[in-house]
Amino acid sequence: MTGSRRTPKTLAIAALGAILLIGVASAGSSAGPAQDGAIYEVRTYHFDPARFEEYAEVASGEYIRYLREHLDIAGFWIDSGIPAEVRGAEQDELGPGNVTWVIRWASKAERDEKLPQVLGTPEWGEIFADVPGGGASYLRIEVRFMESLD
Repeated sequence: MTGSRRTPKTLAIAALGAILLIGVASAGSSAGPAQDGAIYEVRTYHFDPARFEEYAEVASGEYIRYLREHLDIAGFWIDSGIPAEVRGAEQDELGPGNVTWVIRWASKAERDEKLPQVLGTPEWGEIFADVPGGGASYLRIEVRFMESLD
């Protein structure tokens, strides 16, 4: 998290959040090899570093519970506080993303149909209303679609 000051207390909270997210993300995961034609939606967020610890707390609760109930989440990860290793071209002022999660889909068509339905429910609206700082705290969202090589 470029430019943020981390005290032992904030590092402990961030570490706990990371442990919770990894534990929830791995619980019940069916993260075996992809079915034929499956795609993985890799979502990387650049969340406001000033509100990041609040985000980690909220995300580790209702966000992941709801998303796991409705989507095939392959994993949900947050920044560990360990500096990123970057080679090659310089990054922009946002630096590396600090939240990444992956959704497994049978096809892009399935994703285009199902994701708006899942994120358009009143329940998700209530959950998402608790995002620290509101939608403006997402400084950038990157979505890529990947295929498995194994």
